Amino acid sequence: MKKLTLPDLSTKPKTSLSYSINGKEYMFRFQWCGTFCVIDIYLIKNNVNNFLVKGRALTSLTNIIKRLKDSDIISGSLFLINKYGLTTEPLQDNFHTDYYLLYSEDEYDE
Repeated sequence: MKKLTLPDLSTKPKTSLSYSINGKEYMFRFQWCGTFCVIDIYLIKNNVNNFLVKGRALTSLTNIIKRLKDSDIISGSLFLINKYGLTTEPLQDNFHTDYYLLYSEDEYDE
């Protein structure tokens, strides 16, 4: 399992970060939209953005990549986790301090 830190969206509500997962670089774009965060995930290949997830609301305990069926691109599970074990949704101010993304090569359901 791999923990991915989240950006501070209270100071910059639209932020992109690159994460390495299983030897491939993925770009994650986070955008705070009033009361929730929207996420885009894409793989840059041959200077083209290949979107895996586009415009999805980021919610706790939901496998973000569950619908992706191409294991050559990415497989497994990716969840937004509260570091205190709570099931509450993040706020703009605590998104980067109280939450992280957890990637696992195993596929889990919500």
